[in-house]
Amino acid sequence: MDEGRLPSILSPYRVQERAMVTGPVKAFLVWVLAISAAYHDLRWRKVPNRLILAGLICGVAVGALGGFPDLLRGIEGILLGMALLLPFFLLGGVGGGDVKSLAVIGLFTGPSLLLASFFWGACAGGGLALLSLAARRMAPSTHRATGTESPTPTTLPYAAILFLSAAVMLTRNVL
Repeated sequence: MDEGRLPSILSPYRVQERAMVTGPVKAFLVWVLAISAAYHDLRWRKVPNRLILAGLICGVAVGALGGFPDLLRGIEGILLGMALLLPFFLLGGVGGGDVKSLAVIGLFTGPSLLLASFFWGACAGGGLALLSLAARRMAPSTHRATGTESPTPTTLPYAAILFLSAAVMLTRNVL
């Protein structure tokens, strides 16, 4: 290898070429994870560990196809994703599935796109929380009159929101 030349795996052209292939694959896989996470999170208010594991395996495989720099960005994304939600988990504001979901999202997006995705997911989650709070405040009078219990859940499907936000951001990047 000539001094001053990058190995072919680190060549900017190679990385760009691989990103053209891995970008759509990442977007597709995150859409699949988003739909599955939304189903589980809305129905049972849990994100199964097998879904997280499948996301990790797929993310590492696609990251490896993208080359070492892509895989490194994915690892940075995992760490950032965990760091962003860990304080809220420790305070009881989010569940463990939400933290693990954001870590998997970070694997697919890398740190910079993860921050944008997290921002939009937090905005959507905040809006949904306000709507949920308003619905609960109005529900007691309605349900007291009919004698039924309020069906409004006390938790938000935050993992679903985060995955959907990431899927939209990745798709936007690909197009």
